[in-house]
Amino acid sequence: MPSSPANLVAVDIGNSRIKLGLFDRGGDSPDLPVPLETLELPLAHPAGEFDQELLARWCDKHISGDALWRMSSVHRGATERLIAAAAVAKPPGRERTLRQIAHVEVPLAMEVDYPDRVGMDRLLDALAANRLRAPDRAAIVVDLGTAIKVDLVTAAGAFAGGAILPGLAMSARALEEQTDALPHIEVDHWREPPYPIGKSTVPAIESGLFWGAVGAIRELSVRYAAQLPTPPDFFITGGSAPLVARVLASTSGFPVRHLPHLVLSGIALVDQAYKNGK
Repeated sequence: MPSSPANLVAVDIGNSRIKLGLFDRGGDSPDLPVPLETLELPLAHPAGEFDQELLARWCDKHISGDALWRMSSVHRGATERLIAAAAVAKPPGRERTLRQIAHVEVPLAMEVDYPDRVGMDRLLDALAANRLRAPDRAAIVVDLGTAIKVDLVTAAGAFAGGAILPGLAMSARALEEQTDALPHIEVDHWREPPYPIGKSTVPAIESGLFWGAVGAIRELSVRYAAQLPTPPDFFITGGSAPLVARVLASTSGFPVRHLPHLVLSGIALVDQAYKNGK
C-alpha cells in the first residue's frame, strides 16, 4: 500500500491570481499552519491563463516526492488550467493527487441562510481565524482581494456572515470604464496612505479608493463589535492588507493582526481534519 504524501500543496485560486503554499503534512500542531514556501501567479482575464513555466520551475525546486494538492477556487477556467499544468509538471513516476475542497469538508459551524453558497475563500479565512482567536472572543476577518470581505466568526466558532464590497482594483476599473475622462489608477504601488485631499484628478481618485475602503471596513467592524459582549479579535489578509492594517491599527482601536496567508492556512487545516477523519 503506497504511503501518504508528506507534502501538501495548498492552492487558492482567486479572480486575479493563484496563490500556492507548500506545507509539511507530518504534524498536527495546535498552532496555525504556516507555508514553508509560497508562489503567486497573476491571472490573465477572463480565461484564467497564467505562467505555467513559472509553476513548473517552482514545483521542481520545492516539491520532492509525492504531494497532495488541495484547492479552493472561485475561477473555473484557472482551475482547469492549474489541474492540467500540475499533471504535466509532476516528476516521472510520482503521483500528484489533486482535490478541490467542498463546503462539507470545512469543519466550521454555519449561521447563514445558504451555507453552500458562501465563497470558499471566506470560509477558509474564518476557519484559520478560529484557530487564532481567543476562546471567549469573536473575530472579525477582513480579506482584501478582488472583492473586500468583512466577516464575523462568533465566540462559539461559527461563521456568521458579513459584507462584500468591491476591492480597490475593481473600484478603480469601474471608475475608468464607466466614465468618459477618468484615468486608470494602479493601486498596487502604494507604500503610504494617499493624502486625503487630492489636489488633482489622480490623487483625488487614489484618496477616494483607499480611504473609502478603510472607512467601509472600519464602519462595518464597529457595527459588528457593537453587537458583541466583548471586543473581538481582528485579522486581516489579502494583497492590500499590510497598508490597510497599519492604518486601521492606528485609528480603529482594534488589535489588528495582519496574516498574509490566511486562506492557505485554512486549506492546511481542512487537510488536517481530513487526515484525522473529522
